[in-house]
Amino acid sequence: MRRALPLLAGAAAFGLVLRVVATSCGWPARALYDGELEAQREVARAMDRWVEADLTPDDFSTGSARFDGEWLLVTGVSAVLGYGQSALAHPELRALHAERMDDALDAMLAERARAFDAEAWGRDPLDDLGSERPHVAFLAYVSLAAAMTRLVHPRSRHAALEQRIVEHLVARYEAAPHGLCETYPGETYPTDNTAFFGALALHDRASGEDHSALLSRLTRTLDQRYRDPRTGLLYQHVDAEDGAILDGPRGSGTGLAAYFVGFASPALSRSLYDSMRAHLVDRTLGFGTTREYPTGEGGFGDVDSGPVIFGQGVSVTGFTLALARMHGDRDTFVATYATAALVGGRSGGHFALGGPLGDGLLFAFTTALPAERWEAP
Repeated sequence: MRRALPLLAGAAAFGLVLRVVATSCGWPARALYDGELEAQREVARAMDRWVEADLTPDDFSTGSARFDGEWLLVTGVSAVLGYGQSALAHPELRALHAERMDDALDAMLAERARAFDAEAWGRDPLDDLGSERPHVAFLAYVSLAAAMTRLVHPRSRHAALEQRIVEHLVARYEAAPHGLCETYPGETYPTDNTAFFGALALHDRASGEDHSALLSRLTRTLDQRYRDPRTGLLYQHVDAEDGAILDGPRGSGTGLAAYFVGFASPALSRSLYDSMRAHLVDRTLGFGTTREYPTGEGGFGDVDSGPVIFGQGVSVTGFTLALARMHGDRDTFVATYATAALVGGRSGGHFALGGPLGDGLLFAFTTALPAERWEAP
């Protein structure tokens, strides 16, 4: 017993130290959760340098030209969403952020940024507008960024292109027999599709058009057909021909989809987040993490999940920040931010270990607006 006491005391001291570290790392999260202007300016400034850097796919090093292209695209989309959300929260930022959003879209639309999708389809996505090919990997994400830009900045130089992309994808979804379109030829991922669901809702707000019937059908199909009945989490990968399940419920797909679909259906976003909280979200000694796979299931990390460490997913832990802020979960937001700050090497609004993609995602997620902002008028 006497020998056990020092061990117990050491464990207690170690736990106390971790809680102190978590409190320190999570402290900036309070201002971000509350949407304070200076806190949002700080994360915006961290993103400015990447927007000004004229990034190319060569600035990423996944080992795959396709994934390098995807990461460049998602960096740009995240920047636009972060600038847009913070401008909507703080109108005094609108003029500056509108300019940044257009600049980020310029980079996203460059030929070198489209190359990964063009290689997959054998056709350039912008030249292919009006065809039967959806190009979801590129067009769904660009439409989300362009629609947010048009909402914040109606005179955006990309407004006409945004209209053309939306019209192209609306036609494709109206014809989709199982509610989803292909990301790449023969590959369908529900999460990528939700980028367009969010885009279409933002487009309607910006343009005054009404696609509510189509959006209702798409989100209802997602909810009823592509969620695991046991956990409520979203399936990661389905068959392009008939929608059959190819990869089971995952945290990374569910988390990002819940963020995207929040622009279109806050109720569905909340339901997905509730499923994540029930099956994936953990808090330990003041730090928050989120599992990639439900309890009792396992798997390895991939380009979607990032590293999976003792079951905890890097990507989905970041996605949880957005959902916690959207759905009023302050404690999870603060604990998850503490983890991101410690692991990511936070310095100001910049996360040293995440590079441009990490800074972009955390900019978008920490400025995510409360879900009620997107309720139907």
